[in-house]
Amino acid sequence: MSSRLITSLNHPWVKYARSLYRRHARYRERAFLVESPRVIGDALRMGIVPIALFVAAERSDRSVDDLIALARSRQTRLFSVSEPVFAHLSETVTPQGTLAVFSFPDLPVVVPPGETPLVLLIDRVQDPGNLGTLLRSALGAGAHAVYVAPGTTDPFAPKVVRAAAGSHFSLPIRAVRWKSGDALLQGCAQRVAASPYATRPYDEIDWTRPSVLLIGSEAHGLSAAAMAFATEQVVIPLRGALDSLNAAVAGSIILFEAARQRRRAAPR
Repeated sequence: MSSRLITSLNHPWVKYARSLYRRHARYRERAFLVESPRVIGDALRMGIVPIALFVAAERSDRSVDDLIALARSRQTRLFSVSEPVFAHLSETVTPQGTLAVFSFPDLPVVVPPGETPLVLLIDRVQDPGNLGTLLRSALGAGAHAVYVAPGTTDPFAPKVVRAAAGSHFSLPIRAVRWKSGDALLQGCAQRVAASPYATRPYDEIDWTRPSVLLIGSEAHGLSAAAMAFATEQVVIPLRGALDSLNAAVAGSIILFEAARQRRRAAPR
């Protein structure tokens, strides 16, 4: 750890980390913030070394000490900071005393032999919690990649990263530009849009085929470009007075139906 306690908000590394709350700075530096000590520790154990790790000096306990020891073993740049400085660095309601800067992951899209592609395409979802939950569900359901369309909130924004719970380090995340096309997306003949106005139930689809699931925002639905890209639409049948579910819930339900079908079809 840095030999001197950082007490100034104007320290260059403090200013650098703080700048990453702005989207343009994240993409200029190709770096983002992670505040969860569990996620930071998991990344270190995977061999992913942060650019920098900030630790509140007054927060020493067993879990923090273990994280510091792990970071040191990976030769991570460590900074001890005062409580006011850490409060300046953190935007969480109850900061846990550790914050790391990581480079954007550069993960290849890999479809293992014997599997067919399963891709989630997120269109115009603005709520960070919904987007982070969709990333987490996509990883848990075995999606091979997530594509983020224009109009969607930044997947590397701090609130999204917190909700995704470490998914960024294991799940390829790509930006999609409708006019440029993408080989993986175009190679999936089945491109299914979730819509409350569809008539075909989501569990009547054969999700073992190469598939793209398109999820739009609860407020505005899918864009015209996304609907033009889709080959069919499905609905989650609802009872009672509900007419729709939020994007994270709807996407998660359909993703895990796809996972269920693929698990049952896999050779034992």
